[in-house]
Amino acid sequence: MSDVVSYAACTALLVLSCWDLSTRRLPNALVAVFGALYVPHAWLAHTSWTSFAQHAATALVCFAIGALLHAAGQFGGGDVKLASTVLLWAGPRAALPTLALVSLAGLAIVVLGCIADRLASSVPFVVPLARLWSVRRGVAYGVALAIGGWCVVWPRTLIAG
Repeated sequence: MSDVVSYAACTALLVLSCWDLSTRRLPNALVAVFGALYVPHAWLAHTSWTSFAQHAATALVCFAIGALLHAAGQFGGGDVKLASTVLLWAGPRAALPTLALVSLAGLAIVVLGCIADRLASSVPFVVPLARLWSVRRGVAYGVALAIGGWCVVWPRTLIAG
């Protein structure tokens, strides 16, 4: 049953990635679904109340820092919420490695976006695909966050299976 929860969480992350690529927005309801799926996952995994509280505290710290970055215009509101839910799943032990992975994925997305912008101006048939990744529209950082989330959720699925 825990596998079903993990698969649902991974599916939510995949949909969030596609949504962010196409609209540069992350729907609150879907971010909430991903975060809420941690509760049955924790219950099915027999997570202690202490561990659950540590995961929640990690998410709250991330949200507080993200809110400051959002107020400074450095981070989107949806990205703040998704980062918090990803770190809810990661917890305190995996938070820093997850953030490092998200940062590297974000860098790759920026590089891919710059390449897409260059190609769009010189190769007309790649314009529709290039538009998805274009950094001129902003960085689809939700994709990087979803990659980090996937790496947090997916190993649990593999281990449980």
